[in-house]
Amino acid sequence: MRALTYLGGTLAFLLLLAAGLLYVVLRGSLPPLDGTIRVAGLTAPVHITRDGRGVPTLLAANRADLAFATGFVHAQDRFFEMDLSRRVAAGELSELFGAVALEQDRQARLFRFRAVAAAALEQASDEERALLVAYRDGVNAGLASLRSRPWEYWLLGGPPAPWRREDTLLVSYAMWWDLQSYGFRREILRREINARLGGPECAGGWKCALGFIYPAGTSWDAPDAAGLTAPPAKPPVPGPEALTLRTTTARQELPAPPAAALVGSNSWAVAGRYSASGAALVANDMHLTQRVPTIWYHARLQMAANGSQPGIDLNGVTLPGAPLLVAGSNGRIAWGYTNSYGNWLNVTRVPCDSVSDTELRSGAEVLPLSAEQEDIKVKGGSAVTEAVRHGAAGLLLRVDAAEHVCWFGTWLAQVPAATNLNLMRLERAGSVAEALAVAPLVGIPHQNTLIGDRDGHIAWTIFGRVPLDTGPERSRGAGPYTEGAQHPRILDPPSGRLWTANARVATDPQQLALIGGAVAAFGAEYDLGARARQIRDDLMSLHGAARPADMLRIQLDDRALFLARWQALALTVLDDASLADHPRRAEFRRLVAGWNARASVDSVGYRLVRAFHDQTQQTLWYALLDALHVAPDDEIGAPAQFEGPLWELLRTQPPHLLPQPYRDWHALLVGEVDATLAHLARVCPQLARCRWGSRNPVRIRHPLSPALPLLSGWLDMPTLELPGDHDMPHVQEGNVGASERFAVSPGHEADAYLVLPGGQSGHPLSPYYRADFGAWARGEALPLLPGAAQHRLTLAPR
Repeated sequence: MRALTYLGGTLAFLLLLAAGLLYVVLRGSLPPLDGTIRVAGLTAPVHITRDGRGVPTLLAANRADLAFATGFVHAQDRFFEMDLSRRVAAGELSELFGAVALEQDRQARLFRFRAVAAAALEQASDEERALLVAYRDGVNAGLASLRSRPWEYWLLGGPPAPWRREDTLLVSYAMWWDLQSYGFRREILRREINARLGGPECAGGWKCALGFIYPAGTSWDAPDAAGLTAPPAKPPVPGPEALTLRTTTARQELPAPPAAALVGSNSWAVAGRYSASGAALVANDMHLTQRVPTIWYHARLQMAANGSQPGIDLNGVTLPGAPLLVAGSNGRIAWGYTNSYGNWLNVTRVPCDSVSDTELRSGAEVLPLSAEQEDIKVKGGSAVTEAVRHGAAGLLLRVDAAEHVCWFGTWLAQVPAATNLNLMRLERAGSVAEALAVAPLVGIPHQNTLIGDRDGHIAWTIFGRVPLDTGPERSRGAGPYTEGAQHPRILDPPSGRLWTANARVATDPQQLALIGGAVAAFGAEYDLGARARQIRDDLMSLHGAARPADMLRIQLDDRALFLARWQALALTVLDDASLADHPRRAEFRRLVAGWNARASVDSVGYRLVRAFHDQTQQTLWYALLDALHVAPDDEIGAPAQFEGPLWELLRTQPPHLLPQPYRDWHALLVGEVDATLAHLARVCPQLARCRWGSRNPVRIRHPLSPALPLLSGWLDMPTLELPGDHDMPHVQEGNVGASERFAVSPGHEADAYLVLPGGQSGHPLSPYYRADFGAWARGEALPLLPGAAQHRLTLAPR
């Protein structure tokens, strides 16, 4: 007994010792925040203060030293995040995580982004290369300032790799990947549909497949429309020769919308004549997959004036891995983004019977191919070699052997000239006009950009290189790019408001063609327009001078205006005859009738209406694909613009397009209610307790958390039920939602707010790990400007 007691005590002591050593090691990777650190690479001292939220203010004597200091604080707080970003783009995750990441690396290696980054670096100006060197040196100095390697690398069993110049460009390519790469799958599905409909004559896109029911107009207005008008009349539905539809034999589970379908954002600007400050008022919330730590890093970047060289004072969000302000204010202009769904990539369908590294055979025809070999290092295993093959139609993306089809693709992201650091030119832009002059030169994944200046002017444009060629070869990036007034833009519209929510913004035919809107409503991948319309109406209904607090109320607007017609449809469908002897239907109708018309966490009615919509949409989308003998792709789902054809089918209820085996459209819709009830019964048997919040929990997790379930409570943000959905300003669909919220009038930064769904630090022992999360979840505003300094660090030249 005494021996067992002794053994138990020894084990307890050893466990405590191990825990203590682990704690000491982890504490060692916390960054030093005070004192003086001497580093090589600076020309003058840089002063770094941090406030009570961990937000740094960097004050440097010149731009290179400011880039160095930005890299230093990024590495102190976010090096692991930066490392993942460069590895995602380069296809080098397997080197860190092993074979579990091999498939992701194979997909990324197709685009050879490390080689593209090296080519882009060669095309950069001497000034840009110098800043990348300064940022690189700052990152590596920040990493070296830690007494212990970042905590993630102790768990992964290896030291971090140093930062390189081209890695900053790889971080940009990781954003290209997140924001545009899923478009290849959408394009392939679109071409499959076109091929079933006759090929070349349907090169116009999705509308060829569904034009017989697609409305000619839209249910919203672009900001440059002449007035707020009703949509044009719908075209008549054609005769029975169009398509024969039937429901698929097996009903699918209702999937959550794929993350690719939810990439979007809100941004708007109010002209100075309608704002309280007299300056323009710009609001932005970019919707991305939320994670720990947050995507963005809140910072104030200052450079002192030097002789004839004026200083700079930048406030907003930076992207760890890059030495610049992504969105926010420079004191004279402010800007924010939404993703631009345009024609930035292309695919070509090529018949093929066999493929090697040197040729493609289709019958008697032989097409030459070239190949580069990519070696993927795999932790704990042998390296894997992947062949990246190219032909006249571009990069070989996929081989569908059973269909004897090969898919080739081109993408502007692969063009070195399409990515650069010209976003930094906004740092000194003094007006909207100057920002518009910069816009055609900015090399980032294409973004709708809203800009406002302190004189009250507002504008919309595209940040991203836009080819003048509007044909299928434009995604090769070989031709000239837009310049000056050729570039899409709207300046100072009569309404004094501009808004973008991933839907169509411009109405000018040439601008639409340059973006890709001329391809088709589906092909350009515009979002539905419900968010855009609700934002527009919110802006137009503001009474009095607009203030930042008004912008936050719009960002948090969770009214279910889009689904109102679906709620009315459900009530109409469930008539007395359909309710007879069906208590579940009756309960469904009662709960839907009593909804609060909001995507609030406690709303049962909203969840039921949303489920009915999704079920009906899925049934008719699959029926259309089945009629065309096209396999659905559940990873991308129905296009956002399918809502138009869907509602037109339900509005007109053409007998010849009624899916089999239903006797009429009413019977189909009652069947969709029953299918919705069957699905809900599996996930929440008591219908009255099917709250929207339990359907939409927000789990913002650290990337290592799934592999460390015992530590997930320590690594992840608290799991919460939050209001919001997709087709409304307050976007929150699981962990896809506002990656930041801000509103600012340039020159009035003291009145502005910025809040993130997490903290500044990526270290769970830091007091700044969860700093902003509570305020973000509660929908509160936090100051854009950093508060009083609580820590002071000086970087001094060695």
